[in-house]
Amino acid sequence: MRFVKQTFTDGVTLDYNEFVDCQIRDCLVLFHGGDFTLLRTTLTNVRFGLGGPANSTLNFLRLVRAASPLLLDELLNAAPGLQSDQSVTIN
Repeated sequence: MRFVKQTFTDGVTLDYNEFVDCQIRDCLVLFHGGDFTLLRTTLTNVRFGLGGPANSTLNFLRLVRAASPLLLDELLNAAPGLQSDQSVTIN
């Protein structure tokens, strides 16, 4: 779903949604591993929750960090950054 110029304060699921010029604040932001877009969207005083494949990825990253923090740094530094048409602001 596409959301434009909306304010969210009661929990948000990122997966399969597009947020354009939105504000997300004072709530839980959930991510399960699906594609999403945040364009010119501000996140203020939010908490993050992971489920499904995203939670599995987090567990994998914890395993890598336990084996070697340097390996985790290498992995994170090799990952692609934001694309030029994406922007995220987190306060």
